[in-house]
Amino acid sequence: MKLKFETKRIPNYDIKRKCSSFDKKKSIINYFSNIAIKGHFEFKVVRSDSTRYSLKCNDNRCEWCVCAFRVKDSTLFKIVKIEKNHDCSVNTMKAYQRHETSKLISGYIIDNLRDPRFEVTPDFVMVEMQKLHGLDIGYHKAWRAIQRASALIRGTPEENYELLSSYLYMMKSKNPGTYTNIKIDDNNRFLYMFYEYGSSIAGWNYFIPVIAVDATFLKSKYRGVLMISVSKDANNQIFPLAFGIAESENNNSYECYHGICIYHLEQNLKQRKVKSEVIKLFQSTARVYTRKEFDLYMSDIAKVDKKTFDYFMEEPLERWARSCSPRRRYDMLTTNIVESMNSVLLEARELPILRMMDFIQVKLHRWFYEKRNKAEGTFYDVSCWVEEELKKKIDLAFTLNVFPVDSWHSRVEEEGITFLVDLNKRTCDCFQFQFNELPCIHAIAAIEKRNIKKSNFCSDWYLKESWLKTYERQIHPVGHTYS
Repeated sequence: MKLKFETKRIPNYDIKRKCSSFDKKKSIINYFSNIAIKGHFEFKVVRSDSTRYSLKCNDNRCEWCVCAFRVKDSTLFKIVKIEKNHDCSVNTMKAYQRHETSKLISGYIIDNLRDPRFEVTPDFVMVEMQKLHGLDIGYHKAWRAIQRASALIRGTPEENYELLSSYLYMMKSKNPGTYTNIKIDDNNRFLYMFYEYGSSIAGWNYFIPVIAVDATFLKSKYRGVLMISVSKDANNQIFPLAFGIAESENNNSYECYHGICIYHLEQNLKQRKVKSEVIKLFQSTARVYTRKEFDLYMSDIAKVDKKTFDYFMEEPLERWARSCSPRRRYDMLTTNIVESMNSVLLEARELPILRMMDFIQVKLHRWFYEKRNKAEGTFYDVSCWVEEELKKKIDLAFTLNVFPVDSWHSRVEEEGITFLVDLNKRTCDCFQFQFNELPCIHAIAAIEKRNIKKSNFCSDWYLKESWLKTYERQIHPVGHTYS
């Protein structure tokens, strides 16, 4: 559901009377600027110094004027003369006014900016000022108003970096078990920073041990990159692990990911003008489970395009081919999930660093709450996603011929090919059972023959209990104590 912002309306100011007082000169300036905006007129400053502030209507034929003096030995300003009535023509009223400064407008939008879930854009400010106050402001003025309001809430970009160490300290105080690390150079300049919430560290013990890492460029004053590492929970949904901010995406900021994203490898092929036939062969080559199938597809590629075959062989096969990997990659052969996370945080990239971190915290807090509730609400032994994946395999599995060998072993026939299934070791000759740690169609057929619960042969990563444990802890906001 899309929430609608509500900007502050200009208060219904009553014209002050003679002898009315203001706590300081800035207050009287803001007060009459708002009066002018509400009345769609302009005034000029006749005199402004440390002891006196005098105004009159910009229309010389109008008698409206104000004169105030500073009260001796104080910061108070008292109105000593005021003419309330305006005689100026309707022709002098304007939708664009010089009193509508970015500083003044920032006061109208500051409450919107306090909510880190949303990004207030210049376009939004322009529309709201027009709709609510009849003001015609330009894009750059709206942008400056946002910057001013943001600086009031979280300080300037420079102040944000100065407060970063304190912010991380408070993050650790509010979230036990949280890890943070900040690196500065010999001149006390920021280089990079990483943090991981204690709740994410605790959750890491309960889902598949595969991590995807990627970075996205920041658009705030000092640029840099936001690095994100994620994995998948028992329900095959994104689980955010750690975040980092650095000057650039390089090996000094984080160690290289051990696997190559096959989507990016495919994009490289398209840039090299590789035939679509070869690209399709590559997709199959990267995803197959057995080395025999891999060799057959590679042989087909070599026949069609020897140059591209040699290009593939330049990279270690275990980094991009599932069948050659020494570790389980489950179904995480691309960095799509971390790129999805990047898109979720897209609107936060223009924010000052602390406000961006607040934005991330709010997102994570909501996700943990929603996913914990979903896990609590399921009546399956496994996650909802695993339940659906097993159901997809049922129809085909039940058509296969099963020949039990002993209490654990079975021979399962599919289209004239025999697969040996070992339910004790949870393996199958198709390799899907052991690679994904979920029963393949052959394993399901063997399990059904023995009338055993299919969920018993799913990895602990996919159980409802693990799903609940993943989101057991909460993420708490830092608040404003650091400032």
